[in-house]
Amino acid sequence: MADNDRQGGDRASSAHIADIGPALKQEASRLADKSVSSGVEAADAVGKAAESAAQALDESLPALAGYVRNAAQYTERLADDLRDKKAGDLLSTAITWSRQQPLIALAGAAVLGFALSRLAKAGLAETATAAHADGDGHAR
Repeated sequence: MADNDRQGGDRASSAHIADIGPALKQEASRLADKSVSSGVEAADAVGKAAESAAQALDESLPALAGYVRNAAQYTERLADDLRDKKAGDLLSTAITWSRQQPLIALAGAAVLGFALSRLAKAGLAETATAAHADGDGHAR
């Protein structure tokens, strides 16, 4: 009888786990799509800021203004391209592209890794500085 109870419990656990899988996948997809949306908003903001900078540079440095304006247009096109895509579509595109351009993908990963390590070091330095401050937030 104990074996029957254990088997019933195992089946119930397996069924519960099977129910959780699709829910987790759906939630991960929702969060990834939300991140894409945030990235689109950030790209839009960068594009608008670059366009403003280009306008400010028009009179004093017109050649530089042209480069900045091109960067702004590229960023705005990127935001438009990303706006209607799901995270899964973007991941598939990235995988296909990295298979076609492995050296560029590897170089990009190295640059990204370097940038992330610098950010992590900066965060650790800030944490260490905060740890050396006294209770009212002033450094000793």
